[in-house]
Amino acid sequence: MKLSYLAITAAIILGSKYDCDGFSLVHSTISTPTTTQLDAIMDRRKILSTVVASSVALSTTLGTTFPAYAAEYEPRLKDMQQIYFLGASLDKLTAKLEDPNQIEVALSGVKDFNREPDFYNTYAQNFIKKSVKYNSSADPRVGYIKQASTLIGSLENLLQGTDAMMNEKTVKAESIKRVQKAQSLISKFLAESGVQDEKLAAFISSHK
Repeated sequence: MKLSYLAITAAIILGSKYDCDGFSLVHSTISTPTTTQLDAIMDRRKILSTVVASSVALSTTLGTTFPAYAAEYEPRLKDMQQIYFLGASLDKLTAKLEDPNQIEVALSGVKDFNREPDFYNTYAQNFIKKSVKYNSSADPRVGYIKQASTLIGSLENLLQGTDAMMNEKTVKAESIKRVQKAQSLISKFLAESGVQDEKLAAFISSHK
C-alpha cells in the first residue's frame, strides 16, 4: 500500500468530528473502553505518525510493502489492540440497539464508522504484514476483520428502515445478530493473533 494512501486514510479517520463511542480508538494501554467522543480518546498524532513512519521505513528498506523482518516478528499487543477495542466497544452498541430510545445514537455511530469503513481492515493487515511477508491481504485473519467491518457498516441501511419487509422488532433482532457475528469474527482474529493477554482471553471466551 502506498504511503500517500495510508497517510490520507489515517488523516480522514483521525479528523472525524462525529460521535462514535461504539467504535473507539484508544491509547496504547488497555483499559475498559469509555463512552466518549472518538476524537476525545484517540491519540491522533501517535496513530498517524506510526502509520506514516512504518510506511517510510518499509519503502526505504525494501522498496515494497513487505516487513523487513517478518519471520522474526513476535506478535505484540500494542500492534493490534485497536481490534480488541473495536470488539469490546460493540457491547455498547448492542446496549443501544436494545434500547428504543438509543436507536438514533446507534445509527449515528454506524454512520461515523462508515465514513472510513476500511480503517480496521487496513489496521489488521498492517499487523499481519509483520509476520506474513507475502500476500498478507489474503490471510484469513484479515478476512475476519473485513467481514466484521462489512457487518457493522450494513447496520446503517438496516437501522434507517430501508427494508420494507422488516418491522421495528425484526430490525432490532437482526441488528443485534449482526453485531454479535462481527464480535465473533473479531474474537477469531484475536485468538489467532499470537498475542497472549488476559483481556483478550476474556473477550474471546465471551464472544465465540
